[in-house]
Amino acid sequence: MKSFFASIAGAATTLSLFSILNSVSAANITEELSQCGVPKTDENSYWSIVGVQGAGIYPRQELRQLEKDAKTWNLFLLAMAKFQAMSQEDKRSYYKLAAIHGAPFEPWDMVKGEGSMGYCPHGSNLFGPWHRPYLAGFEQVLHEHVVSIADSWKNEKEKREYQTAAMKFRLPYWDSAMDPPNSQEGVLPFSVREERISVNHPDGTTKEIPNPLYSYAFHPLDPEDFSSLNWKTTLRLPVDGKAAVTTSQNGEVNSRVGAQQVNNRDMVYKLLTVYQPFNEWSNKANGGKIGNLETLHDGIHNSFGVGHMGIVEMSAYDPIFWFHHCNVDRLMAIYQHRYPETYVQDSTQARGTFAIPGGSTQGLKSSLPPFHMNAKGDMWTSETIRNWESFGYTYPELMGKPDNDTLTRDINRLYKASTQGLNKNNTLTSREISYAQATNMTADAWDWMAEVNMPSDIRVTYAVRGFLGKPSDNPLDWATDPNYVGQVASLSSPRMDSDITVTANIVLTDKLAEKREAGELESFEQEDVIAYLKKEWYWQIQQVDGASISRMEPPKGLNVTIFSVPVKLPTSDNEVPVWTGAFEYHKDIKGNHIDTNATQTVPGTSTVQQIYTGTYPTGTAV
Repeated sequence: MKSFFASIAGAATTLSLFSILNSVSAANITEELSQCGVPKTDENSYWSIVGVQGAGIYPRQELRQLEKDAKTWNLFLLAMAKFQAMSQEDKRSYYKLAAIHGAPFEPWDMVKGEGSMGYCPHGSNLFGPWHRPYLAGFEQVLHEHVVSIADSWKNEKEKREYQTAAMKFRLPYWDSAMDPPNSQEGVLPFSVREERISVNHPDGTTKEIPNPLYSYAFHPLDPEDFSSLNWKTTLRLPVDGKAAVTTSQNGEVNSRVGAQQVNNRDMVYKLLTVYQPFNEWSNKANGGKIGNLETLHDGIHNSFGVGHMGIVEMSAYDPIFWFHHCNVDRLMAIYQHRYPETYVQDSTQARGTFAIPGGSTQGLKSSLPPFHMNAKGDMWTSETIRNWESFGYTYPELMGKPDNDTLTRDINRLYKASTQGLNKNNTLTSREISYAQATNMTADAWDWMAEVNMPSDIRVTYAVRGFLGKPSDNPLDWATDPNYVGQVASLSSPRMDSDITVTANIVLTDKLAEKREAGELESFEQEDVIAYLKKEWYWQIQQVDGASISRMEPPKGLNVTIFSVPVKLPTSDNEVPVWTGAFEYHKDIKGNHIDTNATQTVPGTSTVQQIYTGTYPTGTAV
């Protein structure tokens, strides 16, 4: 297979993904698709990542919004299929761009490195900025495919329409924190869960192809590249992570991210409305106290279990990675617009990457390897990528450069909790207070959270999960347990090591309001809330593969503490809640827990460990 794909890599035509996966010969490939493509890259020169140029500045749209535009959506699917079908030897192929993030730990675009690590700077002040040119490069190639396909349309009237759509196309994002527009669909869109999908082709025919948003098919898969993770397609929360042949559980992933959605929404809201300096806000290594962008990001990866998306070194091969990270970049852009006075400051790197030494100091003018901005070999820096519009895109909330009142209204529309504070008068909405109350120095409500301090790296992705009420005795049920509130998760692997301790919060206010409405919580008076939490607050520690970690022997330094903070509630959509006093920690609320038969104190023989050590069967997905 390898020689076959190598032999066609230099051909003038680019095979479509549906032809590869269905073993259709080149002679049967649709002529229109075989003749349109992206020119082969010169491997001996630097590739200039510039994003989409010469087509104006257009917004990246949320997946479900983009899907409403039939022609643009059709081009997107065809282009993703062609992108994924590129020879894996081409450095601008889907495969090679995904490999930048992690395995198989090889130089890209002539940028040398060392070690079994990807280029991505996790736990670093460069985490957010580094992903911006990474996404721009991916979008650049994808857009070229979109334009090429539109130009190949046979019907002249439709061709002009597709060409107009192509110019406006930008990479979509997946907002996992917003309330899902369709409750029956859930948080994970149908469009990324369907194995096959129908598309219109340039020759006027309609054909069904493997859905390029569902998975990526390695062509070929080199077993030496990925240790023991040798499934031939990317998988999400596989039925059996140890099996040679298994399948994705997209429905269960949808349930997991759905159960986490309220907490994710509340975390996003606080990240966009409670000021923290950029270094603290953007990543888990710089001392933020209310959570950070990277930890929010880690929790989504964790929801995909020991499939590719849940494993650091393999995550970028799953198509959902790009839409998730596009949303991470969107949140960073919104934060930048809201707080333009703060940005990257110098910071010591807690861990190294393939090209950045651990212990080095990196800052605003530091290179973001391996991304070049021109053919001379100059690299992008946090300073030069600061303006996202220079790559040819923006986001819906930032179109027209809105003032802060307008942006605040959008943030409230998307992410405001139904209950932003527990009022002593049992008010369940932030609307039923007077202006005098809101401006009084005495707080009119309390915001309740669980502060989680956890070592970021115990050499495995894991989470602290919180519950209001006793959870199931089976850890595999915890992520969707009826009493589940939320999690703080950390993305890691046996190859990653640092002494980072991350601090983030599980927001309890909204869920406590639901308990009061259900009659389980007597009142919102502090003493009643404390009494309720002493009885009903549980927290557990769980690895990405579902195995629990004992509360009796937790990772060193891990602790969870309930706290409340006085809050002034907003009186209009132009305002956000304001904390008016210090955190009040309630250390007498220890948090209940259950013991399980699956308990282990450190990573050892779990599925995720076996993935790296090669002690489970290699195989393929079906």
